[in-house]
Amino acid sequence: MELLQGLKTALNLHPMFVHFPIVITLLALLSEIVHKVMKKAVYGEMTGVLLNLAAISAVVTIITGYWAADSLGHNAPGHDYVHDHRIIMLWFSGMTVLAAGLFQFIKSLRKGIYRLVVLVILSGLLMLGADRGAMLVYSYGMGVNKTMEVHENDEDHNSSDENKTDNNEHSDDEENH
Repeated sequence: MELLQGLKTALNLHPMFVHFPIVITLLALLSEIVHKVMKKAVYGEMTGVLLNLAAISAVVTIITGYWAADSLGHNAPGHDYVHDHRIIMLWFSGMTVLAAGLFQFIKSLRKGIYRLVVLVILSGLLMLGADRGAMLVYSYGMGVNKTMEVHENDEDHNSSDENKTDNNEHSDDEENH
């Protein structure tokens, strides 16, 4: 068995990185909420680390996103949404890098609700951009290998499994009688 078989068929690397800024940003928001509620410094420190990781992962994801867009061409259906997705995610990434830097080096900004408000805004912007990315993949098939075999009817797979089960049950019943 070959290691990382799916990677061999990937059209680009963007899908391997896209989930990191999503998860890390939302974890930073959750950590900041817990920090505000529980008033424990460890959660505030965790928020800072997560925000820094979100910024780094956003930059890497933007780079792989540019590579992905370049490889897909401009004639693909839904290509206009690539521009919408890119603009939103550039704003998200730039604001995340700026926020991470400001909160890292200006300690007074960590007090109050500044960081919480910024993380709520970043999370909203992130979800909007991620929605546009999901639309590109699931509505227009951008970045998806169209040569893959698609099963029209899943019943064929389920019915054969059910038949095996039914046949086994009947043979058990026949043996018991």
